[in-house]
Amino acid sequence: MATAIIIFIIAYAMIAMGRIPHVLTAVLGAMAMVFFGVMPGHEALEHINLEVILLLAGMMSLANVFARTGAFDWAAIRGAQLVRGDGFLTLCLMSVLTAVSSAFLDNVTVVVLAVPITISICRALDINPVPFFLAQVFASNIGGVSTVVADPPNIIIAAEAGIGFVDFMANAAPVSLICMVVLVVVLYLWFRDQVTTTAENRSAIMSRDAASAITDKSLLIKSVIVFGFTVVGFLTHEMLHVGPAYVAVTAAAILIMIARIDPHDVLQQVEWTTLAFFIGLFILVGGLEYTGVTGEIREWLVDVSGGSDRNLAFLIIWFGGTSSAIIDNVPFTATMVEVVKGFSDEGSGNSPLWWALALGADLGGNATIVGASANVIVVNLARAAGYPISFVQFFRYGAVISTLTLIVSTAYIWLRYF
Repeated sequence: MATAIIIFIIAYAMIAMGRIPHVLTAVLGAMAMVFFGVMPGHEALEHINLEVILLLAGMMSLANVFARTGAFDWAAIRGAQLVRGDGFLTLCLMSVLTAVSSAFLDNVTVVVLAVPITISICRALDINPVPFFLAQVFASNIGGVSTVVADPPNIIIAAEAGIGFVDFMANAAPVSLICMVVLVVVLYLWFRDQVTTTAENRSAIMSRDAASAITDKSLLIKSVIVFGFTVVGFLTHEMLHVGPAYVAVTAAAILIMIARIDPHDVLQQVEWTTLAFFIGLFILVGGLEYTGVTGEIREWLVDVSGGSDRNLAFLIIWFGGTSSAIIDNVPFTATMVEVVKGFSDEGSGNSPLWWALALGADLGGNATIVGASANVIVVNLARAAGYPISFVQFFRYGAVISTLTLIVSTAYIWLRYF
């Protein structure tokens, strides 16, 4: 147990510092669990959740093919035109578009696609894109609360708890919607004067031909049809007795086949480093479970909560939110699912503790740059484009959004489940 804790703490500290690529830290930490005798190799492999890996790979492949159509660029330009180039309304629209997209595609993929589009729109309107970057990363994490496939922590929770797509959405989407309203209000207070545009710039965006952004209409039609069936598959997977992971992989394979795209081209764009990071985390957490550490954490939570399910849910929300602000919410969630599974009757998806964990991990991740994978990606892409965002600048806004949405989540859990 002591060896497992030491390896785990060292790996977490290295992930938080970010001096070594996260994937290398996770993989080396996982291997250390085996080499130092924490658990045998065959036991380590059993802790890898292949459904999570397959679901991420499938959704990344679908998003990659969809992006080739130019549909994302069209949506951004058309959206700006719908609000007639108004800076703040464009900010709100892009945020909502990001949130909605993040509900049905993994939010890491969404922000990778959104940042270049945002830069293009902001340059056309001659406004600072940093408020847009911040708003979109907050929106991606809030929208990522809504569904199983939206955010990596959700994928982990649903896979471990056996929660279906429809059940997850029915429980999580309402609070996500409320949090988006809160975000829009806060964005108005913060950025309404920073994103003003001139009449000349508004005229320029109105003159752009949105239709020209669509580069492959045939592929777009095929992508929309396949993606539509994918959503239907997610909604009905329990009736089909097929997990969401298999729906996503099947849809990706079908789309690649009917689009006649070289599979190598698509698979090269899959974030294999992210998938390897997950594999390493599963083994790291498996070491804690195998040696009984997660059981000790579970007992501590029960003691602090006084045995009250309501207090325990609140504790998980805020413990999760605070922890996810310090470290990436993916390793935190991978650890906590083993803790929550151990409570009586928590093996099913009916427990409010699962929703407390999802809300704490997803929304707490908005507080800092290292809190969620999407945050890290947006900040790195912004810096590469010449728009650096410092840790302090991000925290000044992120901590407020995170705190407000966690308060909303606490009230939601209390009113709906207790």
